[in-house]
Amino acid sequence: MKIILADDHPVFTAGVRVYLNHLPDCRVVASVSSADALVECLQSTPCDLVITEFSMPMTRVSDGLHLLSYIRRHHPHTWLVVLTTNDFPVVLHQIINSGVNGLLHKSDAIPEIGKTIRHLGNSTPYVGPSFEALLRNGMEEQVRYPIPSPRETEVLRLYVAGNSLRDIARRFSKSVKTVSLQKASAMKKLGLRNDIELGRYCATVSGDNIQPEGQEDWCLPELESRERPRTA
Repeated sequence: MKIILADDHPVFTAGVRVYLNHLPDCRVVASVSSADALVECLQSTPCDLVITEFSMPMTRVSDGLHLLSYIRRHHPHTWLVVLTTNDFPVVLHQIINSGVNGLLHKSDAIPEIGKTIRHLGNSTPYVGPSFEALLRNGMEEQVRYPIPSPRETEVLRLYVAGNSLRDIARRFSKSVKTVSLQKASAMKKLGLRNDIELGRYCATVSGDNIQPEGQEDWCLPELESRERPRTA
């Protein structure tokens, strides 16, 4: 099994690499330290499994959720496992719902990685012990407070990036009142009480980087164009 590791902590990556290279039929073929580098690497390095941190430095990919979505869409036959310290229940549910094959906390014992690999191919993702109880106990909250819609999520992202509600309304050709209601609805679903908590939440999904001005699409334009078939 060919594996790509993605994490911005070199010591952690080195330890995981040593463990994986000692597993039968497993070999780490590349390691990267940012979301953008991971997307680039996947274009040139065939692999069977990606093991990635959720919140890494990123500039041209807007956040961890979009990174996972990108990998699922463009590399549907690649297994995807997330290793993270993020313990925000809503974020963990979003990670699971993105279609990953495994979710581990970095404090889990390293043999949990081997258990995750042996679990690949099952209909349900493998969840490590550190997250299992948290996700199970959070199911009632998840039902009461559903995940924000894609438009609500985009409103939050643009707002945290420094756009005013009026700017966002103009961008979507909506009224300021509509955008304000979308922002309030999304924050309620996420259990966020104020803009300070909103900023912290967005930091957990974006690796403490907000999408720069002018990068309106979260994916890499030049990579997208390479993947699209040419038309006559």
